[in-house]
Amino acid sequence: MYIIEKANIEMENREKVTSLLIKDNKIYSMKDSFKRNNYIRMNLSEFIMTPTHVMADLNAPPSGFQEMKQYFIDNFLLKGTGTIISAFSIQFENQFEDELRKKRTSLINSPIDYVIAVKLPLGKISTTIIRKCKRNKIPIIFVELNGFEDLIEKPWGWIKEAMFPYNPILVPIFTSQQKAKKNLLKIWNEILDKEKIPHIFDEIPEKTPIELKNLKKFGVFPKRGDLSIGSEINYNLYFKANKVDERGLIHYDKDKLAVMVQKGQITTSCHEVIYRPGFGEELMIESTSLFV
Repeated sequence: MYIIEKANIEMENREKVTSLLIKDNKIYSMKDSFKRNNYIRMNLSEFIMTPTHVMADLNAPPSGFQEMKQYFIDNFLLKGTGTIISAFSIQFENQFEDELRKKRTSLINSPIDYVIAVKLPLGKISTTIIRKCKRNKIPIIFVELNGFEDLIEKPWGWIKEAMFPYNPILVPIFTSQQKAKKNLLKIWNEILDKEKIPHIFDEIPEKTPIELKNLKKFGVFPKRGDLSIGSEINYNLYFKANKVDERGLIHYDKDKLAVMVQKGQITTSCHEVIYRPGFGEELMIESTSLFV
């Protein structure tokens, strides 16, 4: 056990100063101070602490070890990312199990944790696909939108029935021009709101920290994106001197990241990375939208 003193924890654009008692790589207790405990202490008053980031990655990582290593370092580890949402693509229902198996195999040596999603054209969504997602605990479906017809003609009532009770979340991906995209997004939200289909209202940029509200909807929070009692000790440290936002908030980029701690171990420190192949594991999401 050890104590992290004077941690400036920033979450949801709010900052609080607290001390943490760490046991078995989890936050065991949080108080203003632990004056009567004789454990090893680490003072972090000169840093801002945040949870490690969760980012979407819709492309398959390179298969070669060196290429995969550099891919994860450049896109995730140097940015303080401890978890990715990694999608496999299908065009037909009978590809689901095969492509899921390939995706899981490709991530065996991942240095960070991952949540597996599926990506497919809107026209290919069916009650069968939804049931496969429920059976295999796939909480996120990235939906490629190309036109209005499939949105309007899709039997959403059947889709909604098939989703219950796991309720995988639909996330739009737009392949059309900007003007059409805006109109598609409007129709997407109108129809899915009306049908009460669990969905995200806009695209999620790849390799960019996912907002907490979406992590909650996906069911990833509080497994990730949280620093509270019971949380695994995954955090980023940023130098206070690098506060550049007029509200006192940090612009979280790799140039300002001091340290990334993953499962209690330092992974990134001042642009240096300790690469641990296979250190990551698949996060199984038992239910979505619990904290929405």
